[in-house]
Amino acid sequence: MVTMTEKDYEVLDEKLNDPQKVVKCPRCGNEIIYEKRGNSIAVECRTQGCIYGGIRGL
Repeated sequence: MVTMTEKDYEVLDEKLNDPQKVVKCPRCGNEIIYEKRGNSIAVECRTQGCIYGGIRGL
């Protein structure tokens, strides 16, 4: 399980609200990606096992 900081949540929220913007991970510096997955949207660091988040649709 990944313990996330307030800054981690802020950058994921930033990417979620502006998918075209280049957002860097505060932990490793890699890019945060935005990806639609069915009815859901995922925002996560390109580095496997780093930070991640998203929203689920109905």
